[in-house]
Amino acid sequence: MRRIFKAIGTLAVVALAACSDRGSVAPDAENLPRRTLTPIPCENIDYGAVVGLINTVFGAGSPNANAALGKWDNIQKQNAARNFPTVVAKTWDLVEYILAKQKDGKLPADGDSELLGRSLFCFANINATLPQSRDAWVVYPTDIERTLVTENGYAGLKLAGRNVQETSLISIVPAVAALRTNLDKYPTVYEFSKYPSNVFVEPVTAAVCGAIPSAVPDDVLARMVLGHNKGTSDFELLPKVSVDFLNCAPLALGSAARSFGEKLLGLLLPANLYALGPGASGIGGTLSEFSPIGPVDPQIKVTQNEAGNSAPIGSLVLTPPSVTLSTEKGTLLSGISVAYAATSGGGSIAPGSVLTNVSGVAASTTWRLGTTVGTNTATATPVIGTGDAVLGVIFSPAVITFTAQATAPTGIEITGGPVTGTSYTAGVLLPSAAIRIVGESNRTVEGFTGAITVSALQGGPLFGAATPFPTLAGLGTITGLSIRQAGAANQLQFAAGSLTASTGVFLIGAASASSLVINAGDNQTARFGTVLGSATGTIAPSVLVRDEFGNAVSGATVYFTPTTSSTVTQATNGSGIAATTWTLQAGPNQLLASLNAAPTTDEARFKLFNATGTTTSTQILSCLPGNQKDPIASYAVRVDGQTGRITDAAFYLSITGSANTLTPYEMVVTASRYKRVGNVDVLDSTFISKRSMVFLRGSASEQKEANFSFPSGFTSGNGTKIVFTIAPAPSQAAFSGTINFNAGTCAPGSTRCASVTTACKAVNEVLINTPLGAVFRQSPAVKLLGF
Repeated sequence: MRRIFKAIGTLAVVALAACSDRGSVAPDAENLPRRTLTPIPCENIDYGAVVGLINTVFGAGSPNANAALGKWDNIQKQNAARNFPTVVAKTWDLVEYILAKQKDGKLPADGDSELLGRSLFCFANINATLPQSRDAWVVYPTDIERTLVTENGYAGLKLAGRNVQETSLISIVPAVAALRTNLDKYPTVYEFSKYPSNVFVEPVTAAVCGAIPSAVPDDVLARMVLGHNKGTSDFELLPKVSVDFLNCAPLALGSAARSFGEKLLGLLLPANLYALGPGASGIGGTLSEFSPIGPVDPQIKVTQNEAGNSAPIGSLVLTPPSVTLSTEKGTLLSGISVAYAATSGGGSIAPGSVLTNVSGVAASTTWRLGTTVGTNTATATPVIGTGDAVLGVIFSPAVITFTAQATAPTGIEITGGPVTGTSYTAGVLLPSAAIRIVGESNRTVEGFTGAITVSALQGGPLFGAATPFPTLAGLGTITGLSIRQAGAANQLQFAAGSLTASTGVFLIGAASASSLVINAGDNQTARFGTVLGSATGTIAPSVLVRDEFGNAVSGATVYFTPTTSSTVTQATNGSGIAATTWTLQAGPNQLLASLNAAPTTDEARFKLFNATGTTTSTQILSCLPGNQKDPIASYAVRVDGQTGRITDAAFYLSITGSANTLTPYEMVVTASRYKRVGNVDVLDSTFISKRSMVFLRGSASEQKEANFSFPSGFTSGNGTKIVFTIAPAPSQAAFSGTINFNAGTCAPGSTRCASVTTACKAVNEVLINTPLGAVFRQSPAVKLLGF
């Protein structure tokens, strides 16, 4: 009963609003005043009170009142006999009698009929309420087929079968009770009520005549269905069925109102109305539960919002797809699920499902296009089952298709790498380069996963680039490249498919000096004292310095050490060549060219030049070396009387140690001349040679001829003895090994001396005291030059 009064009370308020200057917007039904019935405790029903209500409602003394009193007395008798089923049945019979007279307009006090019905239902313990309306009916379980139509013919119900499980009271009244949906609703809502239970055993067909403004388009009218509040929180759209038991044609504001409901409806509805349904017969639907029922447009408009229509392959569309869901009238619908899917082109879209927000928008987060150039499509499909998208809604269109073009890369962007005009060292890794594959709007082509190949557009060749460099999402790093050939014009080219990009021109300079070779000036012969490289017709000794890759190295320091003077340094020129002058002494000469102040074990880093200094001096003595070796620190060479002036003396030397590094040793030779005075050899004079550089290796296997020149020469003759001693020059550091004098082939008294010339033979005689001790004459292993 509360629902009936609530609806009528609301109608009254809306009717007042319709008469004002404001629009006919339904107020909040929960805040409307309600009619309150006086509760009657069922166990204290007063017989006389019910009799009084019957007389009031039917008119005391009228035949209808008497008939109703008779029915009431019978109910009392059945109750006294404790025949309760009969009490219930007779009570329903009396209520039906009241309804019949009400429809005939024969109730003088119709307004009290509701209280009378409530009292009767309470007495019979029936959970039902009699509405103050002529549009109410009693329906019995035995009813097979029955059609109930309101007095004005605008709403009704069709039962086809045993639809109720127990005797029920059904009423249909106009109401403004809100339908629980944001779908477009149209007048008028009817309250369909059933007591004591609101649920039918089998579905019934409900129908109403809508009062629709004439401006509503025909397509809206054609698809309109009934909707109703189901249960306590749900809403249901009823499948449309044809109905022919209503008479909607007279529905108009100007029609004569015949009942209270019609008057209320006339106040509620706007002008220019027409009936809803084919042939003005209304709109119908089947349902199993009563509630407020009214016309609803089931269509939800699905509007495609602006989205990006292109992106580089494999990349995100910058404005991802979204749709807006709304009704025909423009109501934005939130909480409805929309499914997104990539349908062609091989891309992906996420999330797969999203709910519309308060603005009715369901937006995808990302749409990544496929990696093949061409058309990509994605769809947005609203899904029934969430929010206002109940079963029966129509999405228009059912699917939105978005189209975007996956575009090809347009270029390559290089960040880093060799800098234009900069010089880099041969063999050293070039600066790494970050590569970005660029597409439309300078975007990174995230779908590019091909390889980047690198080549030398100028210069080169490249090392470390045999394998193409991979990219990931359009990005790659080029690293590990080097160029070993020095050059002033080098340029790299990066290629990705048909796309290319190049660095600026850069330089490659030689690496550090690692080797040298004789370039010119070796094996020359000139008169002693000649300065090679300065004297006409001579060539300056020169070397070509290279790095480990064979590039000529400019600016490298070369150490030149001749046998006759100190070390000098020269820098290589732009062609990697370093040259020096060289003053020859008589006899064999050597010049050491080295990349180190002292030669290392790496023989690629030093070279020896050879030259011969010619002289007018003649060979005074030539005694060959033998196998005898003694340290020069404890060995003296004795030569007996010679004629002529001695200008040069050559000895044969070696050094102990491992056979590895070539080392220069600076030495001097002292010649001591002894004269015979009586029976004693007396020191007459000493002569010191020029310093001479001797280049020795280890293992004591050498017999390196070392020439020592005496600036002024000295004379000897018969009766004199000359003793030569060899020692380090004053500037020479201590020797790292033992330097040996390689003596002649025989010792005094040796029988092997038969093949040796007399001047070179060893003889037994009195010792001569020398600074190194007393010595016999031994096989000297010496060459003497002079005049």
